[in-house]
Amino acid sequence: MTPPWKPPFISLLTDFGLQDHFAGVMKGVIATITPQAKVIDISHDVEACQLTQARFLLGQSWPFFPPGTVHVCVVDPGVGTSRRAILVEAAGHRFVGPDNGLFTDLLDLPKASVRSLDKPKYWLKNISQTFHGRDIFSPVAAHLARGVRPALLGSRIQDPVRLASLQPGRLGRRLWQGVVLHVDRFGNLITNLAPPAGGVALRIGLRELVGTVANYAAAPPGEPVILAGSHGYLEVAVNQGSAARTLGCGVGSPVEMEILP
Repeated sequence: MTPPWKPPFISLLTDFGLQDHFAGVMKGVIATITPQAKVIDISHDVEACQLTQARFLLGQSWPFFPPGTVHVCVVDPGVGTSRRAILVEAAGHRFVGPDNGLFTDLLDLPKASVRSLDKPKYWLKNISQTFHGRDIFSPVAAHLARGVRPALLGSRIQDPVRLASLQPGRLGRRLWQGVVLHVDRFGNLITNLAPPAGGVALRIGLRELVGTVANYAAAPPGEPVILAGSHGYLEVAVNQGSAARTLGCGVGSPVEMEILP
């Protein structure tokens, strides 16, 4: 028996926000080319031009989509310059976006390959200098979703832009230097530090926090605490408040972790 036909999936991750027309227009382009595609928003609230946050959100999201999904990722401060548009194929997924390091964490996956999107046949007819999400990335994603082979969309390249690792640095036997990767809508500060087996102390902003709690409600309202989040990293939260406001920290803020004996 032939299995039921499944529509293609396309995910969207941008820093466009929802105030303007940008995200909606990208969906309109996709619907025009491949109306049967299912378009799923990961987020349009990446901080403007914030590649570290975009890398975190993409890494937290794509493994939960079915193989074959096309992920359109547009955080693109270099739009209109000589930066390339690329397609990354990795782990059975396809990723479309600017060649600015956004896809760094995918490049070391087994059999990952990269193409420069250099075939204007699969773009919109008129290309602006400021909205490649509409003019290049969305149409390419739509053509991929309808079955166009990647080889028709561009030439293989071996030199995609790579950014520094998001892994924390080791300062000593029990000391690690990390960073805030993301601030969620609740004001929780998500770091790049994995929960250690033993006790832990974090120095962030002007505060030192010692010990972890099991959940957000395990601390008095207004009190900053450390806990292991669903993403697999340590985060700093304030019960019924915002750790970002309380501690004056945001994406890129340094965090020092000491593993306690």
